[in-house]
Amino acid sequence: MRYHDERLRWLQENFSYIDSVTMIDATGKITVKERYNPRYSDVENAADNEWCLNRNLLEVFPSLSHSDSTLLQALQKGELLYRENQCTINHSGKKSVTNNVTFPIISRGKIIGAVELSRDVTHYEGERTALAARPTPKRRSGTEAKWMLEDIVTQSSKMLEIKRTIAKVADSRSSVLVYGETGTGKELIVSALHNAGSRKDQPFVAVNCAALPESILEGLLFGSQKGAFTGAENKKGMFAEANGGTIYLDEINSMPLLLQAKLLRVLQEKSVTPLGASKPIPLDVRIIASTNRPISEVVASGQMREDILYRLNTISIQIPPLRRRLDDIPLLAAAFVEKYSAEMGKQVAGVAPEVTAFLMNRSWRGNVRELEHVIESAMNVVEDGQTVELEHLPIYLSEVDELEEDTPEHSPREAVSLNEALAAYEKKLILAAMKASNWKIVDAAARLRIPRTSLQYKLEKYDIKRR
Repeated sequence: MRYHDERLRWLQENFSYIDSVTMIDATGKITVKERYNPRYSDVENAADNEWCLNRNLLEVFPSLSHSDSTLLQALQKGELLYRENQCTINHSGKKSVTNNVTFPIISRGKIIGAVELSRDVTHYEGERTALAARPTPKRRSGTEAKWMLEDIVTQSSKMLEIKRTIAKVADSRSSVLVYGETGTGKELIVSALHNAGSRKDQPFVAVNCAALPESILEGLLFGSQKGAFTGAENKKGMFAEANGGTIYLDEINSMPLLLQAKLLRVLQEKSVTPLGASKPIPLDVRIIASTNRPISEVVASGQMREDILYRLNTISIQIPPLRRRLDDIPLLAAAFVEKYSAEMGKQVAGVAPEVTAFLMNRSWRGNVRELEHVIESAMNVVEDGQTVELEHLPIYLSEVDELEEDTPEHSPREAVSLNEALAAYEKKLILAAMKASNWKIVDAAARLRIPRTSLQYKLEKYDIKRR
């Protein structure tokens, strides 16, 4: 009775109300989704409920896996589950902390589905408890893995697929090669990959292969023994420092070919021989490498040995540039506003719709890093309590030759008024949102963060119709 009394007390304390009901069938497909969470508008809740129906649970919550999803665990074990402070990130990049009661649906002795009742406690003590309880990577020499899977803010299908890949391969020992343009967030992906796996409590060591000359890089990576060369001391290399954990070789295409040959031996033999040493040191290190140039270009230019490239490319992750994931710009901008509001002690209300439209129609040569710098710049001049407006953006963004060359109504070199340019941007943005939402107005309005009635007005204004 004591066990049941404790459970009853927990239910009374944590379930004075619920704000979400989710039901899945035996395959993990969502058959019922009723979210009426006051953190979101009615339009956002309705759009989310509609989008989630008939999708697999792991597609809706890419941060979850079969081992930590309470719904899938109830489905597998056939047991009633209680979960306090479950931290998840959904398909839109929104992080939530919830208290859950989950139970299987059993018909004639067979489990045919599961139901979960949830209460959102993100802004309560529960979130701090959950984050405090999360295992933190131990700081060793090198760079700590700073980010988790839920720190990847996205609603892009390509980025969501990357998150699912990370969840699948996190515990693998195989090498990983990450490709992404400068500023796309390669270290974020690598850090999340390390922290998502069983090595999360072990060392994470990052090395920028382009930042150091060959003579220094070799000793830094493999270590040295006293007498190996003039002034050499007994020094542990970064591979040895990362033993049991992960070593991240950033810009691997900049590593000298001679060192690439030695790295190949490390990959093949799973051991490292310090400079001046006669015996190798056994290693258990997962190697993750990255390049900011396409793999085909790296091979064609002769920057990398093909044999080592194939060894590293056992698992491949390609990060899309920001111009290929425009839907993420509103989410990223909001996240950066929140970040710098906290750092600067301001309460900035968000980003104005015309600013979002403007940002979504740029080429973003510097990718996510450039977007963050733009928001940081704006946050320095926006007043407390205001929203970020066009006037707060860095001046270089207003130059005509920086506009996207495929703006529908105007050549990038024409002199156009700001209102005309913004109208063209808005039309293009709405059309993209409607196409991405399969012409469902509620879903498109949620993507654009505007009321459904406002979207209907703009569709008529710009004569946007499904052709």
